[in-house]
Amino acid sequence: MTKWIEGKRIFIPVVLILFGYIYSQISAAGGYIDALPDIMRPTAQMGFVPFFFAFTASSLARLAPGPGPKFLMRNRRYIGLSFALVHSVHGGIVLSNLALTEASRGIPELMVGGLAYLLLGLMAITSNNTSVRKLGAKRWKLLHKVGSYYIWLIFMVTSLGSVASVGPEPKHMWIPVLGLVALGLRIAAYRKGKRKKAA
Repeated sequence: MTKWIEGKRIFIPVVLILFGYIYSQISAAGGYIDALPDIMRPTAQMGFVPFFFAFTASSLARLAPGPGPKFLMRNRRYIGLSFALVHSVHGGIVLSNLALTEASRGIPELMVGGLAYLLLGLMAITSNNTSVRKLGAKRWKLLHKVGSYYIWLIFMVTSLGSVASVGPEPKHMWIPVLGLVALGLRIAAYRKGKRKKAA
């Protein structure tokens, strides 16, 4: 892996792709409000990419140790923070759509989404060694495990909802497919760890 994309430098391509895409859509639509329908779903989909790699990094490292998984493990913190950045921008776009257009969402949907953002925020601000020491390794791991699985569930429910409403189009299917792959990797890695301990 090239060194230029290690650590905090991971944010560089993420920011360029995210804001480059948003700017292009705003320019094409002629304004921010007109572009909102075209940037909401894609920004959520963009966020799934770093989420997938942060969610599966340790599983891949256990199942298939090699340069790729080692890179993911070294940079998992910044990959996760990249997801937090992208998804926070997506959240801002969703709120803009609710505030600036006639779009609406029910209270239950807002509460479910709000909890996801609360957990995401807690995971982001505790993604440092100081927080691990203050919370303790067990509580820190529990927070990040609960948060990551809850966010995984949100991705799965919303993407499957899109599939149910418009049919199994590729642009809607790739997230649930990769979501199931991610869960399968986590389960396989867990079982491998259990067998290793038993041995």
